[in-house]
Amino acid sequence: MIYEGKQSIFSHQDQYALIRMVNSEDDATTKKHEEGKTTFTLKMAKYLSTSGIGDYLDGINVLLSFLLTVLHLIDCSFWVQGGNQDVGEGQAIITIPELICYIYFLLDFVINFYLSENKLFFTFQTTSLIEYVSIFPSLLARLNIITGYKYIYMLRVLRFLLCYKLDKVLQRLSMEAYKPIVTVMAIIMINSSVLYVVEQDYSIVEYIYFMVVTISTVGFGDVYPTTIYGRFSIIVAILIMFLVLPTQVEMLTRVYSLRSQYARNKYISKKESEHVLLLGSSQVEGFKTFLNELYHSDHGMNDTNTVILQPCAPTEEMTLQLKQPALQSKVIYLEGHPLQNKDLERCSSKDCNCVIVLANKTSRTPKRDDYRNIIHAFAVKQFAKKQKSRKGARVCLQVLQPSSKDLYFNSLGGHETDQVICVDELKLYLLGKTCLCPGINTLISFLIQSSKPSYDITKYDKNKGEWIDDYLCGMQNEIYRVPLESVAFVGLTFSQISSAIYKELNIILFALEVELESGTSVFVNPVEYLFEDYLHYGYVIANEMPNIDEIQQTKFPEYIQKNYCFPNQQRQQINKNALQQEAEYLKEILSEGIKDDSSKHPAYYQVKPQTITTGLPKVGDQEKFENHFIVCGVVTDMKYLMMPLRARSLKNIQPIVILNQDLIPTEIQLQINKFPKVYFQQGSPLNTEDLKKACIQKASALVILQKSADQEEGLSNIVDADTIFIYKTVKLLNQNINIITELASISTISFLQISRNNYVQKYDWSVSEPFASGEIYISTMLDTLICQAYYNPFITRSASVNKKHKKLYQATKLQQSNLFLINIPPKYQEKTFGELFEILLTEQKMIPIGLYRGEKVKNNNKPYVFLKPPMDVVVSSKDRLYVLSGKQPKEQENILDNEKNQGKETASQYYNIKSKLQGEEGRVDIEFSRELMKFKDKMQSFVKGLNKINSEVFNQGLIHEEFISKVRGTLKEELANLNPAT
Repeated sequence: MIYEGKQSIFSHQDQYALIRMVNSEDDATTKKHEEGKTTFTLKMAKYLSTSGIGDYLDGINVLLSFLLTVLHLIDCSFWVQGGNQDVGEGQAIITIPELICYIYFLLDFVINFYLSENKLFFTFQTTSLIEYVSIFPSLLARLNIITGYKYIYMLRVLRFLLCYKLDKVLQRLSMEAYKPIVTVMAIIMINSSVLYVVEQDYSIVEYIYFMVVTISTVGFGDVYPTTIYGRFSIIVAILIMFLVLPTQVEMLTRVYSLRSQYARNKYISKKESEHVLLLGSSQVEGFKTFLNELYHSDHGMNDTNTVILQPCAPTEEMTLQLKQPALQSKVIYLEGHPLQNKDLERCSSKDCNCVIVLANKTSRTPKRDDYRNIIHAFAVKQFAKKQKSRKGARVCLQVLQPSSKDLYFNSLGGHETDQVICVDELKLYLLGKTCLCPGINTLISFLIQSSKPSYDITKYDKNKGEWIDDYLCGMQNEIYRVPLESVAFVGLTFSQISSAIYKELNIILFALEVELESGTSVFVNPVEYLFEDYLHYGYVIANEMPNIDEIQQTKFPEYIQKNYCFPNQQRQQINKNALQQEAEYLKEILSEGIKDDSSKHPAYYQVKPQTITTGLPKVGDQEKFENHFIVCGVVTDMKYLMMPLRARSLKNIQPIVILNQDLIPTEIQLQINKFPKVYFQQGSPLNTEDLKKACIQKASALVILQKSADQEEGLSNIVDADTIFIYKTVKLLNQNINIITELASISTISFLQISRNNYVQKYDWSVSEPFASGEIYISTMLDTLICQAYYNPFITRSASVNKKHKKLYQATKLQQSNLFLINIPPKYQEKTFGELFEILLTEQKMIPIGLYRGEKVKNNNKPYVFLKPPMDVVVSSKDRLYVLSGKQPKEQENILDNEKNQGKETASQYYNIKSKLQGEEGRVDIEFSRELMKFKDKMQSFVKGLNKINSEVFNQGLIHEEFISKVRGTLKEELANLNPAT
């Protein structure tokens, strides 16, 4: 009744809140009551079992039991043979340790008795009875309370049976052989003591010898029992051995049969050699690629060992790989799990130099695989922290999805030198970049891969008529990291040093590793960076490891003047602890705020989200639809394919047509909606009518996206079947189109081969024409890249783009360059590559790194990549040039035409600001216009402030009004000259 009367005062939410509060109070009371009922005995027993102290106490008990047995055998050697008389006083060297053992045994027994739940059962259990028999009689005899006969002291040896107490602890450590060993030793020790007391014909050592000979079934007969009691003890010992030992050995054999030798082996780290821990779910091809790159001779004498830790035994293919002579003594395969501490201990993970995790590129569940690999890497880092007082092991990790990369660094607090390579992100970016820059896949694979077909570049002849010589000669080049610490470099720019090194050593210096306050980053072609007096590391392209001394002794022309006006910038703080780094990371997040996904990529997103065009222009308008890109298929994270095709640095953006049988999922469509000029055509790339609707005859490039594993149930060659059919169908409709695709099985590349040359049979698939032209992407390239990341910790680290660091890079004249493929100007077409290198680096601030040779240049049916040609190679009109430039190079033909009309256009360029800001596609350069508006606002605020000050001064009669009007007029003229529209 009271509740009904109060019903109008309390709402339903208040009633529920009161009920929850009462229930929570009841739960708290119940919990406190239960905790109060928990006795000190249970708490103590729980603490000993969970903390591991109980295991240590058992270990000490077993150790002292073994010591007591040894003391007994030593004591027996002092006894007088014959009779069971009193042995008398013992030696001090024996009695004192013996009494210490007795004291510990009694204390341990009292503690276990007190902690036991059923004290009656504990009192009469087998181990307790052994405690009574092995302790109390001999202790009373040693204290002279009872007579110390031989058979009383003989009972001490029964203490050895308590060594079985350690069996449960050792089973957790996978030491199953402990129990049979204890059984054999117990039979030997106990029966030797019994024989010594009842026989007394030989010494204790001779009876131990007799028991060993008897158990081994040899039986020499030189020592044997003569009394009935001695012979009966031997019968009992042999029966026990026949009944107990075979059962234990059978169980041991069964356990070891379930575990392979890889599950039993362990790696012991050595101080003189480092080792890396290789984890992950990659296929055998991925491990093979990584190991071949790791132990290649180009990396010098490598004493690093590799420990592969996998949850299952190696396959037959993996076993054959491990038996290779180059890997047999370096690679150790262990079966175990990274989440088990005992397995991490077996592979000495606490001493490993680096943890490398390879991802399975064909996984059906990429998200789950990424989570598993991240947890495994984190488990090793945590184990290393617990074992040593250091930050943990360095990690080089492969993930499949871009979101997993952020998860590792944000959630798990990645180390400063940890490197995470996203497979899908790099793959899609390379496929998109290849549309603009054909052959980039082949070019990058040359630069980061050491295992290649051999070719003697000293025998290269530029006049030979076969393209394979050019191709193999360029293939021998790769990236090397070299120190640049010569005093001669100080005061020179990067372009001056790169030009001199190329002239003198025929080595292309294209990137620089710079240490600044923001951290250590790699900058590609920072042409105007001024070298200071501290150690730099440069990245060069060469056919072998360069001679460091020759690089340091590079000579420069006398006319080059050095500049010593260095910007006042602090170097990176090396001794920064993890807490400071975490605080800076949180501070940066709080200062910048939470941003949407588009803010991470300001250099790519062009427009606001819009609705994708679900259809192409009509038939009448398709004639204007040309030089576009066609994408066959839809994959997750498709935005990374669009980014290089929608870069803000591009002057013109070409349309993108997505051709797919099914509609685009909503989550993928939301990614694509942020890019302009993207069209969708529902249809099949195997249908010629659908391809014609997509204007295949006028398309410049076509990307074939590989089906994900969860969409295809077949084998890898069946997955490639659709790719092969699409390739053949498109080539029939447009022979000149650039096709880019990924193959799940490299063996299927033979179906795409055009000419029937014997280069593939002589070398391998890397010399096939589709791969030489850059049409094929190989996923194992990223396994090579992660090996390069192990050797060069900063090779995959890009410079930060926040405002503070951006100002720092501008002050030090550091910039990032991109790779472009440009046409060679007509006036340079008959020059050598060496001359072209010098001209472009000096005049255009671009670094040429290779040629993309056209068709029919040297009996080739397809274009091919020629990386770092020799200096005397003459370029032709069919060649195109790979250059590293900070901005998109202008077409050289337009530059020549503009030089003629430069005088006429000069005036309009200065006065028409709007046309200067606006590109060919009508897109405004936002950054430049914003800077102009900021300058305008500052000038206006400056005028207002000056007017206010002048008015105040004028009121004081200190300045004339004519002077004020004159200043105002001057400022207005300056603003009018800056922007006529205002």
